[in-house]
Order: sequence, then structure tokens, then C-alpha cells
Amino acid sequence: MPPPRASFASAFRRRARFAAAALALGAASVSALGAAPEKDAGGGDGEDVMIVFDYAGIPPRPPIKLPGLTVEAARPTIATAARALEAVPGGTSLVDAAALRTGRLNTPADLFQLQPGVLVLTAFGGIDHPRLSIRGASIQRGGDPGGGRGILFLQDGFPVNFSDGSFDFVEFLDPAMLDHASILRGGNALALGAATIGGAVNLVSPAGAGGPRLARVEAGAHDYFRAQLSLSATDGPRDVFLTTTSFSLGGWRDYNHQEAARAALNFGWRFAGGWTNRVYLSALRSRVEITGVQTLEAIAVGSTAANAFTKLTQTGRDTAQFRIGDRLTRQFANAGTLSIGAYAARVTYDFTQGPDITRAGNTDAGADASWTLRGAILSRPAALTLGLRAQLGRRDQRVHPNLFTAGAPGGAGPMHSHNRLTAENATLWLDHQLALGRGFTLVAALSAAHAGRVNDNLLAARPGGRDSEKADALLPRLGVRYERKNFQWFANVTSNWEPLTWDAMLAANRPGSAQSGVTAETGARGTAGPLVYEITGYRTWLHDELLSLATDAAGTPTRFGNAGRTIHQGVETAVSIDLLRLAGAGARNHALLLRAAHTWSDFYFDGDPVWGNNDLPVMPPHLLQAALQYRHASGWHGGVTLAWQPRGGWADYANTRRAPGYAVVGLGAGYAPKKGAGFFLDLRNVFDRRYVSGINSGAGNFSAPATDRARFFAGEPLSLFGGVEWKW
Repeated sequence: MPPPRASFASAFRRRARFAAAALALGAASVSALGAAPEKDAGGGDGEDVMIVFDYAGIPPRPPIKLPGLTVEAARPTIATAARALEAVPGGTSLVDAAALRTGRLNTPADLFQLQPGVLVLTAFGGIDHPRLSIRGASIQRGGDPGGGRGILFLQDGFPVNFSDGSFDFVEFLDPAMLDHASILRGGNALALGAATIGGAVNLVSPAGAGGPRLARVEAGAHDYFRAQLSLSATDGPRDVFLTTTSFSLGGWRDYNHQEAARAALNFGWRFAGGWTNRVYLSALRSRVEITGVQTLEAIAVGSTAANAFTKLTQTGRDTAQFRIGDRLTRQFANAGTLSIGAYAARVTYDFTQGPDITRAGNTDAGADASWTLRGAILSRPAALTLGLRAQLGRRDQRVHPNLFTAGAPGGAGPMHSHNRLTAENATLWLDHQLALGRGFTLVAALSAAHAGRVNDNLLAARPGGRDSEKADALLPRLGVRYERKNFQWFANVTSNWEPLTWDAMLAANRPGSAQSGVTAETGARGTAGPLVYEITGYRTWLHDELLSLATDAAGTPTRFGNAGRTIHQGVETAVSIDLLRLAGAGARNHALLLRAAHTWSDFYFDGDPVWGNNDLPVMPPHLLQAALQYRHASGWHGGVTLAWQPRGGWADYANTRRAPGYAVVGLGAGYAPKKGAGFFLDLRNVFDRRYVSGINSGAGNFSAPATDRARFFAGEPLSLFGGVEWKW
């Protein structure tokens, strides 16, 4: 059994000086803020605190300007989220899902388009198996549905990751069902209890008060069809929101059918004294055929054939999920907030993968609480957030041989593996913001995390006993913001940490320790006339990065394990500008908006004994996305989009074979009034380029004679989609 990770006490000693400073600052904050009386939100010192640190409650300030997005007070939920992100001293993004309804809205790539630092490398289109990475997290996916890791996904504040930290999009992410998404990249999510290198994404549902009421149908190429019905209503202090969606896709390759049905319901009450309560319910069912990877040569000639082995074995999966959550909140007169929540989720899936059929059931539950106090310390505005999250989950997993015959659906043979996997997590965090004067704000945070993992081998014929792992970490963060008029500069230094997932526990020679590192980050955001911008640079020093080290330099199979020292660094940039205003020809009803997002990623081994300083696979060095869009106040719109990747990522650790670069252009137009009937046309890949949209990493050296060169996913060919929508 691998040796356990260093104890909590030793982790504390390693970072004691940094942590002690944060704890002292937090203790002083609790004392000072706890003694501060509640102020009337309409004036006095309380109003000043709301303006400086506004996580909840919208003071009378001008509309917030973000790249490509103007947040008006008429959208209180998204405006609250925007003001919260303004207070973060690091890279953040806000996605307004409603603004994306001018085109096809179905996949994670549709939702996260034009978001700096967020790369979605699609696999087979539709809902299946994209590689979503933030700052190098989750650049590799395991073979099972829990393969994604390194990013905390929240749905209305509740984790949608499994309790071991892994995730998969087929189970939860439907962009059309969202109001907005807040993205906190890297250590900037530490205040949400996220300690991993990728940060956190909070997916927020609409509510009955102000929620959409619409019917929508989308259809198009490759037998694509999607329908949605959303209803919302209010009755005094009560409100309710319901949305249902159905989806199917034939796919542009053979053996590529996908289908899904989803439903989500939430209802809430407002009580006296600032209390509110909201209940969330959701259910989904999906079925996916997995067409498999291709070679570069097959993609270049436009082959639509499925991978021979995946079709032969009928690779695919059937997934069902049910979730329930309840959140109780209170808004205090001095803009302080209290939030208490609990949730439970049940996920089952049958996954046919080559020679095996995996049948698993996941049960996850958790609770969280956060308390934000606002007041003053030495006459300086201050805010302190204390948070706690606990999770417990169990997976019962059985593996059977796949009795396939020449492409016919196979049955499940006698079970040859049976594991009960459990995971427990607890995170306690403190986030403090103190205005220093002259535009400077100090931000200090401290997170204490515990993780436990257990793998019980329950198959009597092959007893393996119990394999367990416990790990603890103390994660400090120190940052600063400087604000002046329409300009903000920020910087921070943050610790990150990622314990083992169930995939790692099941590996034949599993990793011996959790992944950890330190990130330094700086950047700026602001406005200059019609220009809105944000630029962030970061560098992360990682130890024991968890990677699928499938083969060594000679092509010999090795293991999923710790990679020693690695470096993740990059620059994330987003800009938008109204060209009509820039030219002095702006009119109230017209806008010509140019938006662009560029992500530079440089991830590599740092003196590895096998791979030296080679680049890590999968991630492209540069990705530029741009859109030029005309909008009229009446709802008419049209524009052109560009996705440009000068060079693709490497497919192997030896850096012998990489995906070629590409440039893909799209066109769109339509009519989207605030009420009544609208429509859209969305033309993807106008010039029908053949390109690589994603890579299935794991090869050590492609120059080895026996290496399987089918490691790539083909991008979407020329495709036309259209839709109609009725809003009332």
C-alpha cells in the first residue's frame, strides 16, 4: 500500500508563517465585524460597505461592464454575481446563458465560447465526453464517466461532482436550463471551498421571479433535434420555475447516436426578517453511442467511419440521475448574508467499454454553510466570509465481460470485479477583504481540507481487501486589489491541492500522494470608453501532478500516477469593443460588438527523469476565439465567429506527434425579441474544414512501432442549424 500523505500537522508546519498571518487577520476581523451594529442599507457606513464588497444586495451603481456583457439592474441575479466577481483579485468570467440563445445552445462548447482560460475540446459532438480544462486541470479523461477532475462544478451552490471530485458532462450540464454561470479560475475559487488547480464553475438556475417563460425548438444537420419548455410563476412571496428539455443527435460519424431528456424544478418562499428558502429538484436520462477515436490520416480525408473496435464491441453508456437540494438564506440589513444548504444525488450508469461492461450506482450527499459579515476595522470597510462544506459518497461498481459477437449487442458475462468505493470530504474556509485606503484592498483566505478514500474489493473469488487513503491540507491565499475609476489591478499567491479520485484508487499501481502546488497570478480589468478588457497571467508550480502515464519512453505500459514536478503557466485575455461607438457613429438602437478571447497555455514537465522538460499533451499552445456581432434593440442580430488554433496539442509525452492547427468560421443571424416569436440560423464551419477538435492522451511515444495512432477526435463539419422560440 502506498505511504499516506503527510499529516495535517506537518502540512501546517510547512506553511505556518503564511497561514498564521491569515488566521490572525481573520480573528481580528471576526472580533471587529461581530461587534459592528447592523446599518440601514439605505445610507451611512452600511451603504459604503455594500459598494466596496457587494456579494449580495445591489446598491444603486452604474451597470457593470464585462467583456461582451452589460449587466443591468433589471437582472438582479446576474448583477449580484457580477459584483461578486468584481471583488475577486484574480481571473474570473461571467456567462449570461440567456444571451447565448441567439444560436444553437446545447453543448459545453456552446456555453463556454469566448471565455478566456476555459478550453472545451470536443470529442463526438452533442453531449458526450468533452475535455473541459481550466489552467490544465482535467486535460486527461479516464475511460469511465467519472474521468473529469480538477474543477469543482456547483449547481446553485451544490457540488455536482461525485464525492471523490470527478465529474462528467453527460450527467448534468445543459446550457439551455441555466440563467448564468460564474467561472473562478484557479485559486480564485478558494473562497468557494475549491482547492484544485482548475478552480470552480457555479451554474445558476433561473427562479420563478423574473424567470423565462418560453417554448423553443432547434433542428439541423446530422439529425439534430432539441425541444425545451420553460414555465415560471410568482404568487406573492412564493415562486416556481420548471424547465424540461429533450435532445437527440445522429452524429456526423457512424455509430454516433445520442439522446437525452432532462427536467428541473425549483420553488421558493420569502419570509419575514430577510429569510428565503428554495428547493431544487432535477432528473435526467441519457443514452450515448461512443464512436471512438480516429487517426490524423482518417480525419484529413474526412472519414466518417466509427472506430472499428468500439463499433464491434458496441461501446456506449446509459445514464440516469436524480438530485434534490434545499437552501435557506438570510439577508441582513448591513448586507451580511447567511446561507445553509443540503443536497442528495443518485446516479446510475451502464457503461460498455470494449471487452467490459461496468454497472455502477453512485449515492452522494452533502451540506454547506457560509456566513458573510460586513462592517469596519479601524474605520476601514471590511468583509469576512466563513464557510464549511462536507460531502460523503459511495459507488457500488460491478464489472462484467462483454460477450459481444461481430458487432451485435453483447450480454454481460459472469462478474469479474466488484468494488465498493467511498469518499468523504470536508472543507473549512475563511475569506477576508479589508480596504486599506487609496484604492487598495487586501484579500486573505485560508482553507483547511480533509479527504478520505476507501476501495473495498468485494469479489470473494479474488479478495483484495481494503485500500484506503486519507489526506489533509492547509491552503493559504494572499491577494490585493487596486481600483481607480474604471481600472482594477490585482495579484495573488494561492495554494492548490487535489486528492485522489476513485479512478486513481482503482489503478493497478495507484498514485502514492495527492497533487499540490502554488500559483502566482496578476492581471488587470476595466473599461476605456467603448473598450472592456481583462488580462490575467499566472504560473503554477505543481508537485505530484496526477497524469495518465500509460507508457514510458520505450512504449512499455506503466500506470496512472504522480508525475513529479510540472509547470502550468499562461495568459488569459478577453476584450470587447462597440465599433459604432468607437467610430463616433453609435446610435441608441444599434451596436456592432467585436469580442475576442485568447488563451495561451504552456504546460510542461520540470526535469522529469523520463520526459525531461517536454510539453504536457492535449492542450494547444494558443486558442483565439472572436465574434463580430450586429445587434438592434428590436431583437435583430447577425454576425460571424472565428475559432483559430495555430498549432494543436501533442498526443504523446515524447512530443513526437501533434494535432495540426485550424481556423473555423461560423455565421449566424436571427430575430430575438423580448416577447413573442423569434428565430435563428446558425451555420458552423462555413468552409467545411477538416480539423482535430480533441485528443485522447495516454501514449508515451508515438514513434514506438506498436503505438496505436488513433488518438484524435474530428471536429464538426459544415453544419446548418435553425430554431424558433416563443416567449411570453
